[in-house]
Amino acid sequence: MEIFDDERFWAWVEAHNNDDPAKLRLAWHGREPWIDDAVRQIECRRKYRRKLQYEISYDRFYFPTSLSGEQSTGDELARIHAAMIPSGAHTIVDLTSGLGVDAMTIARATGVHVVAVERDSVVSAALRHNAGVVGADVETICADCRDYLESVPDGRFDIAFIDPARRDADGGRVFGIRDCEPDILTMLPLLRRKVRTLIVKLSPMLDVTRTLRDLPGTTDLWSLGSSTECKEIVACCDLQADISGDYEPDIHAVTPNGEISFRLGEEACAESKYGTPMAGGWLYEPWPAVMKVAPWRLLSSRYGMVQLHPNTHLYYSLGPVSDFPGEGRRILEVLPFASSVLKQLPRRYSRMQVAARNFPMAANVLSRKLRAKEGHGAPRLMAATVVPDTPVLIVLEGQ
Repeated sequence: MEIFDDERFWAWVEAHNNDDPAKLRLAWHGREPWIDDAVRQIECRRKYRRKLQYEISYDRFYFPTSLSGEQSTGDELARIHAAMIPSGAHTIVDLTSGLGVDAMTIARATGVHVVAVERDSVVSAALRHNAGVVGADVETICADCRDYLESVPDGRFDIAFIDPARRDADGGRVFGIRDCEPDILTMLPLLRRKVRTLIVKLSPMLDVTRTLRDLPGTTDLWSLGSSTECKEIVACCDLQADISGDYEPDIHAVTPNGEISFRLGEEACAESKYGTPMAGGWLYEPWPAVMKVAPWRLLSSRYGMVQLHPNTHLYYSLGPVSDFPGEGRRILEVLPFASSVLKQLPRRYSRMQVAARNFPMAANVLSRKLRAKEGHGAPRLMAATVVPDTPVLIVLEGQ
């Protein structure tokens, strides 16, 4: 595209980088044919400055649309995706590259030439430009990924990475593998002819057991998340493997403080200890990425902790457990769930952060009942059921 080499365009973006985009759009309307495009660069650099910190560090990294930035993989997740590429891979293709952050990150991390397939001509041209800007060894192909795969020889790629779009024709969100575009399950016969290993990025809403059943040959499944949410599921499938019915993939939950890996058979055989928490001890909540893959008994046995109840998924220890994949807080009090306690709590704690797990009352209802006011560093009230089936109120230190 001509705009990529327009010195006036980039000089204008740099000169107005700290100005208000809305005021710029009004003040410069009609004065240059590329004004809307230039203002979009400023808007996107602000909106995605944390998500795409590496790319935005290059002055001429170009956003073809705001949506391309919104739908793009962030730097942190892209680095995790790149680490999934097995050593020895010589031919890699990103079949739904979009803005190209995954393709460029994989190329930089592995030193391998990456083919990036993108069917939108505008986005594809931007990807070609951006790969040159950041110095990534990426070859850009503008095509539908199915047509492209049909055109290449069988066995062409060691690795294919694919991130199906999770929106329907009307822009609504979809989650099922068959509902996404492209439909990976329909493509499997074609993929098996062309690719050795498929790495597919999936919705965090999917059921893990169903996903493993839908994608035979899955050798590894990752649940990736932050302290507040599970962001995505990623499956690595050996498309050429002859895997027996009793084969079990490795499941990984990648969290803010490390990774836990296991197989479903380990969880089935693990024994969980149950008990009641006490003041002075520590209560732990698994991170969302761990919750997604549900190693409930394994957490108890592997970390030597007591589980509060089979359905509560909270863990208790006498002291802090530094490597537990979740958040821990010291217990101030453990109180019965009784009307007299509910009346006293607001007088004793002017501010509380209320949460509930496996509890007969929803957290928002309990919060209203307590007239709880949240605040930074306020104690956390965890309402939960403990063995045998007793609801309690656990007051935890604030953070």
